[in-house]
Amino acid sequence: MNNFIASVLNSPTVSSSKDLAQYLADHADKPEMLRFYIYIGVGTVAAILVQRLTKSVVKKALPKSSPDVVSKVTEAIRTPLSLLIFSYFFIVGFDAITGMPHELWMHVHENLYPIFNGLLVLVSAFRFVDLIAQLLRQRWQSETAHLDQRWADLIGLFGKTIVSLGAGLFIIEKIDPTFNIIPLLTGASFVGAAVALASQNTIANAIGSMEIMIDRLFKEGDRISFDQYDGFVIRMGLRSITLAALTGEKINLPNKDLVDKQIRNYTRGKFNRTTIAVGIRYDHTRTEIERAIAAMDKAVRAHSLVDQCETSLSRFTDNYLELQSIFWADYQNALDYKKLVGEIQLEIKGAFDQERISFAFPGQTVYFEKQAVPASK
Repeated sequence: MNNFIASVLNSPTVSSSKDLAQYLADHADKPEMLRFYIYIGVGTVAAILVQRLTKSVVKKALPKSSPDVVSKVTEAIRTPLSLLIFSYFFIVGFDAITGMPHELWMHVHENLYPIFNGLLVLVSAFRFVDLIAQLLRQRWQSETAHLDQRWADLIGLFGKTIVSLGAGLFIIEKIDPTFNIIPLLTGASFVGAAVALASQNTIANAIGSMEIMIDRLFKEGDRISFDQYDGFVIRMGLRSITLAALTGEKINLPNKDLVDKQIRNYTRGKFNRTTIAVGIRYDHTRTEIERAIAAMDKAVRAHSLVDQCETSLSRFTDNYLELQSIFWADYQNALDYKKLVGEIQLEIKGAFDQERISFAFPGQTVYFEKQAVPASK
């Protein structure tokens, strides 16, 4: 590090900058320097006007955007744009200085001005990366969001790192052209490869998290099921999700194991889809079956947490007729789910008792067919 700092201080760029400052100080009373200062003043006024007018211009350019988005876009472009305007007047005023040695003039245009523009690009890129991260964070915080907002922070950090590395290497190359970047890139490549090999599962889980976000499979608070799992998503991370199962336990599941599964999402807004099925005996008449369906539907709809319900004769099994109610209810955890289902089942039992509807008992009914025995000759 000390060698690098010494190399920078002794570089042609720093030496030429000292000569330029000395030249400007020695010719401060010359008429061309007055023109230079006038351009600097005009550039300063123009930069202030840009600062003041940027928000109104952004409003006209984005008429359908919210005030919050307009403010964020304004903050992202206001400072870089004003600096760009100022730098333009600076270089025009500098070119108005006559009699300057060619080496110093070339130094400003080939070294100092590119370095200034590199810093300007760095500031602009940082602002826009922050803007993108904020917009992503806002979107993923909305009702349609399907991933932890930490992805927005990760994208912002990754973008800033890339921009910083690129701008830093550009500025170093301008300050010290003899600086050799190849060994640094080679070392970084080996380190990156080693980290990638050691973190294969972590990388796979992060990619799985991104796939979940892109496909919008679910979000925190949703009730989902796949394989033998059924429960509420209580946390979504870059490596795994945490599921509060309907049976009461909490389960951590790696993201990479989810992307290839057939996932059922039972949540719509604040309501969760639920199914209750009961079996009644085959010897009930059609009229009794229709009364049973109506009684079951009424018992489900009567619960205060139920929003919509559909009850029907769902199928014929080997031992009973299955009645099924599919309904949407407002519950957010396993405890509320069990309480809701228990209360509805008690109501169904009471309604069936009033209608004299008999539940089917587990078992089998065997029918014997009596056949005539032919008479012997």
